[in-house]
Amino acid sequence: MKRSLFTSLLSLLCLTFGYAQKQTPSTLKFTNDLQNFTSLTELKKALRGVEIIALGENTHGLGEVFRTKAELVKFLHQEMGFGLLLFESGFGDGALAWEQLPRLSAKAYTKAFTSNYYYHSKEILSLMNYVKAKAQTKQPLLVQGIDCQPQQGYLITQMQQLIDPIDAAFANTIKRKMREFNLLYHHEHKKDSVAFYKQRKQFIQFINQCQKYLNDPQISSKPANKANIALIKKTLDGFKKTYQNIPYGGMMSWPLAYNIRDKAMFEAVQPFRKKYPRKKIIIWAQNSHIENIPKPNDRVQWMGHHLKKTYGKRYYSVGAIVYSGRDLRYNKTATFEHKKTDYLAYRLEQYQQTSLFINLRSNPQPDFLSKPLLGMESNGNEAVFAAKTRFDGILFIHHSDIPQLLKE
Repeated sequence: MKRSLFTSLLSLLCLTFGYAQKQTPSTLKFTNDLQNFTSLTELKKALRGVEIIALGENTHGLGEVFRTKAELVKFLHQEMGFGLLLFESGFGDGALAWEQLPRLSAKAYTKAFTSNYYYHSKEILSLMNYVKAKAQTKQPLLVQGIDCQPQQGYLITQMQQLIDPIDAAFANTIKRKMREFNLLYHHEHKKDSVAFYKQRKQFIQFINQCQKYLNDPQISSKPANKANIALIKKTLDGFKKTYQNIPYGGMMSWPLAYNIRDKAMFEAVQPFRKKYPRKKIIIWAQNSHIENIPKPNDRVQWMGHHLKKTYGKRYYSVGAIVYSGRDLRYNKTATFEHKKTDYLAYRLEQYQQTSLFINLRSNPQPDFLSKPLLGMESNGNEAVFAAKTRFDGILFIHHSDIPQLLKE
C-alpha cells in the first residue's frame, strides 16, 4: 500500500479490541504505521461480513471530516473491495454526472454530482480526482446520489438542454419551476395549507409536462439522448412518488417530514443493491441519517434504522465526532469547543489523539460509550445519545476547520 494514499489521514488510529480493567486513557493501545497499513488491521477485522458501511458527519460544514472520510473511502475501495459510493445528494445529479464523467474535469464533476454546496470543496475534489483515476480500471468506484429533494442543479441543466429544441419557452421556465418547489416549505412555515396544496398540484403538473416532452420522438429517438432521458425520467418518477401525495406538514414538521425523506432515501438504496449485487456499498451522509436506533425522545425513523433492520450486522454505521473547530452552517460560520464533561467529544479528547477510530462492536468498552452524552449535530444543534447503541463505530477528530470551498 502506497503511503501517499494516507498522507491526509494525519494520524488516523485504530483502537484495538483489548482494554485493561481500569478504563483510563493510558490503558488504550494504538498502532499508527500507515505506511505498512498495519494500523488499520482492526478496522479490517471489524468490517468482515459488512456489505454496507455508512460514514457519518455530525454536521455538513467540517472540512477535516470530509478529508478523513475521503481517505477512508479510498481505503474501503482499494483494500476492502467496496465499489459503490452513495452520497446524501440528489439521485438525478449523481446519475447524470456519472454518465458525463469521462467528459468532465474533476472540478466540474465535483460541482455536478451534487447540488450540496458544502461538497463543492477541495476535500471532496481530492476524492473525485481518485474516482476519475479509477473510472477506466478494472476496479472503478461508482458514485451516485440517493436523495429525493428536487433542488438539483445539474439535473435542471440537463432537462433544459434536452427540451429546448422542441419548446424553448418551456425550457426557460424549468429552473424557476423546479426552484418553486421550495414554496412548499414557505407555505408550511406560513401555515397556509390552501397555498401548500395548490403549489403541490402545480409542481406535479409541471413534472408530468416534463415527462411528456421527454417522450417526444424529436429527442427520445436520438441515441445520444437515450441514457440521459432514462435517468431523468427515473428521477422525475421519484419526485412524483415522494411528493404527489405529501400531506400538509410533510415538508417541515417533526417527525413526519424526516420520516418521509429518510424512507425515500432508504428505498433509493435498494435498486442499487439489486443492480450491483456484487458491489459493497459506502453511504456518505449526516450522522442522524445513518444511525442504528432512535436517539432518546426522537421519534424519527431515519434511513439507518431501516438499513439496520433490513441488513443487521451486514450494515455498519460510523458516526463522526469532533472536539473543536469552525463549522460552516447554513447562514454563518461558528466556532465551537466541547470543554464540558457531558460531551462525548470531551471524553474522547482525553485520549490526546489527533484522530482515531473506535469499533463499538468490540468488548469491553469504556463506560462512557454506553452512557447518554451530548454531541453536536447538523447546523450546530445538539443531541443526547449513547454512542455504543447509536453507531457501530466512531470516527473522532480533534479539530476541524470549515471546508475549503471551490471558487467559481
